[in-house]
Amino acid sequence: MNVNNKIGVKSRNHIRSKQVLFKMTPCCLAISAIFAQQAYAETVTQTAEVSENATQKPVAQLQKIVVTATRTPKNIAEIAGTVQSIDQKQIIQQATAGRKVADILAQLVPSLASSSGTTSNYGQTMRGRNVLVMIDGVSQTGSRDVSRQLNSISPGMIERIEVISGATSIYGSGATGGIINIITKRADTSKPLSFETKVGITSSDTFRSDGLAYEAGQSVSFNKGNMDGFLGANFTSRGSQFDGNGDRISLSPWQGSTMDTDTIDVNGRLNFNLNDTQTLSFGAQYYKDKQDTDYGPDYSYLPTTSKSNDATTPTYKAIKGLKLSNPLFTERYAVNSQYQNQDFLGQILNVEAYYRNEKSRFFPYGLSNKSVTSVNQSQSEIEVAGLRSTMQTDLNIANRDMKITYGLDYDWEKDKQFVDILATQYPYLVYTPTGQRKGYGPNTEIQNIGAFVQSDYAVTDKLNLQAGIRYQYIQADTDAYIPSRETTMVPAGSTHDDKPLFNLGAVYKLTDAQQVYANFSQGFSFPDVQRMLRDVSTYTVSTANLQPITVNSYELGWRLNQDDGLNLGLTGFYNTSDKTVQFNNRAAKVVDTDQRVYGAEATISYPFMENYKVGGTLGYTRGQYKDVANKWHELNSFTVAPVKGTLFAEWDNNEGYGVRVQMQAIKGTNKAYKDDRELAAFATTQDEAFQNAVKNDANSAAQIKGYTTMDVLAHFPAWKGRVDFGVYNVWNRQYRTVFAQQAAVSNANPLLAIPAEGRTYGLSYTFNY
Repeated sequence: MNVNNKIGVKSRNHIRSKQVLFKMTPCCLAISAIFAQQAYAETVTQTAEVSENATQKPVAQLQKIVVTATRTPKNIAEIAGTVQSIDQKQIIQQATAGRKVADILAQLVPSLASSSGTTSNYGQTMRGRNVLVMIDGVSQTGSRDVSRQLNSISPGMIERIEVISGATSIYGSGATGGIINIITKRADTSKPLSFETKVGITSSDTFRSDGLAYEAGQSVSFNKGNMDGFLGANFTSRGSQFDGNGDRISLSPWQGSTMDTDTIDVNGRLNFNLNDTQTLSFGAQYYKDKQDTDYGPDYSYLPTTSKSNDATTPTYKAIKGLKLSNPLFTERYAVNSQYQNQDFLGQILNVEAYYRNEKSRFFPYGLSNKSVTSVNQSQSEIEVAGLRSTMQTDLNIANRDMKITYGLDYDWEKDKQFVDILATQYPYLVYTPTGQRKGYGPNTEIQNIGAFVQSDYAVTDKLNLQAGIRYQYIQADTDAYIPSRETTMVPAGSTHDDKPLFNLGAVYKLTDAQQVYANFSQGFSFPDVQRMLRDVSTYTVSTANLQPITVNSYELGWRLNQDDGLNLGLTGFYNTSDKTVQFNNRAAKVVDTDQRVYGAEATISYPFMENYKVGGTLGYTRGQYKDVANKWHELNSFTVAPVKGTLFAEWDNNEGYGVRVQMQAIKGTNKAYKDDRELAAFATTQDEAFQNAVKNDANSAAQIKGYTTMDVLAHFPAWKGRVDFGVYNVWNRQYRTVFAQQAAVSNANPLLAIPAEGRTYGLSYTFNY
């Protein structure tokens, strides 16, 4: 590894730290009556294209082709790893008006943590590590991670989603836990011209007019000669949200909330068949999600001053009267072009170029007592451009096929974050711009260059070996800046690093329908330079504090996928790293701390009586790190998700009628919390330096209270289309998400433990013509 740098920040010693039964409404009774005699389900079935006929039978797992795992089309049965493909039929079924991609994935992917219920996917990890989110193969997870990647596209614009569980470096940095690749809709090449219109409405259990969400979508697809294209637009307007008690939910002032937001999403793609072997396509997206609400959090719980002890328990009420001139939003522009040549010097060539510009604004945050008279509101701006090339060639070695995939990637990223200072006073509903603005960390430019070679060799008719290596070079350049808690200018600086990463796997075919596989792979992430340097005091950050964090991932699995039969999957995994990002009094650093995460995932679906299917998923993850006492300490729920299980039963008569009942259960846990308490008790017997060192380690984990929710989904044909109806959180359960429970502890702010939504109803009509 090559380490050379000079980021000019000065050094002071850092202390090592780490961080009811439900009311039966007529709708529920109707759905329950239908389900009493019908149930069918499907968990992971992908088709290459989904037409308006959503009643076709599932395609067998062995026929599924994905591109995410290897960057070239590959049968899932031949991949040494855990791969899921979620098709458009499943997305349509899950997504009534107002639903987010994060909610859908949490229901269908066993290794993914539960949804936060906010605008953010912060803490929605996979196998205890961070997830790389991509759209059409282009990374949405940059160095400056604002955790809104799953709030970057509407479900109505998605054709399918490919999910790779486990660390990988095939696309570069960020995939230490896995990859979620969202593939947008393409043209329907079976028709010269086709249209689709969708309208929908969602209501809370209160049926209040200000709690409704509306959705309208329109798309057109054409195919003529050597050209085809797709253009779609989707608009969603969400009202207020209400919890299981019927109370209006307050917005979350840390990561933001989805109530009272308007979302517009426009996607388009043109594809040109240049000749028999060459294609060229262009894609573009505009997305904006903006909040406009009259309700703010209730800050009456705050102490009177910073020194008083009269804080109370938050009411979690939403208080009318909020006036904020520049509210929370996410806005992004993205374009990409793809070129493929099926016969380039006897090989297959793929080249992709892309550009993305994204802005994210947050709610004012940081109120600590009722005497505060000003507050910061931050905005992040990210600009990314890149080029990715892939070549694939087929060889014959010892009369056996070998596929070699190799390529070169380059991307450039520019990050900027600032805060506007707003004047305010208790009860903190009116925020007035002062005209003052300051940087929130240095402006940063990051360049990545990666080269890789991946091989797949058929040793026998039953055994395939896969191996590869990627070399990654990263350079980060920072402008001169003033840290947020200092007055002295820090000079511009630069740091760079490089890293080779490896993978090795094998797939053994027991029968045509089942395989066992084993895999070792490495993934890495580069620290968020801008965030790392935002709150530094007057000390020097060495290059060692900005090294890539490498994750070694091991997995062993078995899968059985029968055509129209039983589908089973079981995977055990273990991953390790020797560095982590830790925070101490808002300042961040990379420290040499061992982490280990292990667990298991299971999926099952079983069809019976022709039109019925039942199944479920189970995800268990446990993670630990070495604390300041050099003992293994449980990781909190922002990193390691509690045990999550899902069940479903569904009926579909293959004529457009179907009903699905699904449940999601989260197991409560207090392991990490108990570890915190034990460490805190031990610290009282040690000196003051040790006690200061354990402050974060002993106060980082929440006691997670488990919960179970149930949804009922139904669809039936209507004029030229179909009607979808859903009841979510059927039991009207009053609960808090894992994210809300953990956020309140990690941020030492009980206001963040806001309740989740109660029962909601969704109705939509989609027709094709």
